[in-house]
Amino acid sequence: MKRKNGFSLVEVLLALAIGGLILTAATSLLVTISQAWANRPATRDAFDAHVNGVANFLTAMLEEATLRDGLNSQKKAITLDRAPGFSESDDPLVRFYLREAPPLFFWPEPGSVASRVHVFLQIDERDGLRLLWYSDLQDLEKNEKGIREPEDDDELFCTVVSPFCTEVFYCYYGDEDDTDDDLKRWEIVDELEEDIDSGDFRLPAFAKLVFKWDEENLERVVSLAIDRPIPSGIAEEPK
Repeated sequence: MKRKNGFSLVEVLLALAIGGLILTAATSLLVTISQAWANRPATRDAFDAHVNGVANFLTAMLEEATLRDGLNSQKKAITLDRAPGFSESDDPLVRFYLREAPPLFFWPEPGSVASRVHVFLQIDERDGLRLLWYSDLQDLEKNEKGIREPEDDDELFCTVVSPFCTEVFYCYYGDEDDTDDDLKRWEIVDELEEDIDSGDFRLPAFAKLVFKWDEENLERVVSLAIDRPIPSGIAEEPK
């Protein structure tokens, strides 16, 4: 019989509670910095603070990304996919799932916050860095893959995070078919890498965001290579 190692229910609940507090704090920091930017003359210090707040918010949110309900536990919490209504776009978007959305996500139901949300990270020419998202609590229809989602992009919510973030670069470590014996190098590209044989896009390890204001450019890197244990916190030992 295989021995199983994992976390107790109390430890899992404690980790979720701590993660929620960190995400709430990061959201509060982002809102405070954005208000300070809007209410004071634009300065380099304010721009630095805005960029740092956005990076901290994204990092906290991505660390809270979890596996979607009903998916195989071996799936990654952060994936690449096309948002509803964007099936004709060239490249997919970074996608992740949050059981509880941060307060920055506006939810039309009075007295409640969005939950069970599917989020897509997008750079828009007009809005800059924004989050497209929808909730499992909306009226959804199954698509051709059997996944429940809105029928049209008009049903997606949009949360603008930073109008100053205008570019994103992707950081890959080695090639997809590299073996442990191969010499791997870091590669930074402006488009997602696609496997010619399978047609699937490869998830990068990091995303480098470029913020521009006047003649100032600042860069921040956020990690996308985040693995998650199964929801119970218990995993079988490898054979």
